[in-house]
Amino acid sequence: MACECIRIEFRLRDELSSTVVELDIAGTYNSENYYTWTYLSVDYYLYYNPSGGGQWEVTYGGLGSPAFPVATAWKSSEPPCPPLGSMPVWTQMGAIFDEFTTADCIPIILNCGIEDRIFREYIAIKLPQSFTEQDRGIKDCCCEQLVLGSSAESWKNDLTSFWIKLASDADTAEFQILDCDANVLGTFEINTFPNEINAFYATCDWNEILNTFGQGNYTLAIEYSISGLSGTLLWGDYKLLPYSIHNALKTARVRAIFNGKQTIDGIDFTNSNVESTHRFYGYLGNRQPNMAIDNIIYDNREMKRVIRENLNDYEIITDPENECILRPLLELFFISENELFISDYNAHNHSYRYLDLPVIVSESPEIEYKDFSRKAVLKCKVADKFKSQRTFY
Repeated sequence: MACECIRIEFRLRDELSSTVVELDIAGTYNSENYYTWTYLSVDYYLYYNPSGGGQWEVTYGGLGSPAFPVATAWKSSEPPCPPLGSMPVWTQMGAIFDEFTTADCIPIILNCGIEDRIFREYIAIKLPQSFTEQDRGIKDCCCEQLVLGSSAESWKNDLTSFWIKLASDADTAEFQILDCDANVLGTFEINTFPNEINAFYATCDWNEILNTFGQGNYTLAIEYSISGLSGTLLWGDYKLLPYSIHNALKTARVRAIFNGKQTIDGIDFTNSNVESTHRFYGYLGNRQPNMAIDNIIYDNREMKRVIRENLNDYEIITDPENECILRPLLELFFISENELFISDYNAHNHSYRYLDLPVIVSESPEIEYKDFSRKAVLKCKVADKFKSQRTFY
């Protein structure tokens, strides 16, 4: 294949000697091959830029212009191969290089008597997909999640975080909020994951949306461009209301902080502390103390306490709900949380103290499926995060 290997010889400004590197094709950019190398902890890229009449460019820091400054050299030339030679083929060298030359690689002559083989690695790309359900004749409303906004306590205000993993630095993503007519109302600040390159997230504070756009129906979406392919990932549909006792009645909520490796999404959340909530119609409570008892009998047959400890657990029980409500509980909040907090807003609950109570999943969730219905009931047992209800000698 032509120009599969390019020999680069360059001398940085103020250097006395030149450096030679041989570059294999690193990938594709703008549908053409590009090359990259690292020198003195700086990454350099050689690629074809179709803008400005078409030219081959060398940049540092990343692919693309003007997102990254053109470092040194360019020359109008058609792909698939960069132009070969030095001055005047390559110009604008004074900013970084005093000398810059491209040539074909020097062939390596092997006397082993076997055919040459060239190793190339192609990175597989998995594009995000929004699941579209088939219409199988069941008349049911669209699946939307209730969210509440408030500037008061954390258990009165809902947050929704959403994320995406890209393939390279050249890819882009925009986190959007849409109205019920699919018009983009605004975008969110993009956050990076400390331990996962090319992965990004945003957090929707529903109180800010309530103050900016008012109550109503909204959609969260991510518009992306990955390896030249564009699309939109629909994260979910939401019904936003201001927090009040009336609006929160008959609901329960889990709030989680994610800070570990999530293989489902293929993203390392470590040190990111991403926070999100999930509100559903259902019930949370039914505390059982599960008291641990340790007594001792003395010589006079008197029994005395040694240790008493309440190992509280609680039940999370949803109303019959659609998959879009139960799936995040099963595949995100109960399996990926590092910190989990529960709140209940039912009038008939024995205790009104379940307001961001810290817990941890203690038993596997169970699902009860309803005959001839798409709805199901999820039950999960959680326990106190901190075992602090203890008395001992």
